[in-house]
Amino acid sequence: MSAQIFADLVGDMDDELAHLVKEELLTGWSAQKALTAIEAQKAKQLSDQIEHCAVEGLGQHVMDVPAEAYFAWKQKLGQDCWSDRSFRDWFKKKNPEVAVNYTPRKTTVLI
Repeated sequence: MSAQIFADLVGDMDDELAHLVKEELLTGWSAQKALTAIEAQKAKQLSDQIEHCAVEGLGQHVMDVPAEAYFAWKQKLGQDCWSDRSFRDWFKKKNPEVAVNYTPRKTTVLI
């Protein structure tokens, strides 16, 4: 089935262009996945340099998700996947580089 679809797709192309299209279909997704992982690692390094704490009324910052990953999962699982706490926990467990180190602030009482 997929061979027929590919043949229909590249039927009008010369052999070199058909080969380039095949390579992009095979490696393009992998390359984008690798670039997203590198971006997440860089974001983690930058995030580790910042002290994160809860903001009253907003909650705490728990993870930085790359845009490509956010929209890919949203398209794959549906609109509400990021609203599901179990999905977010699973995603953070599988991708530890998106987790943000949380530093609780000490409570101070002014007199």
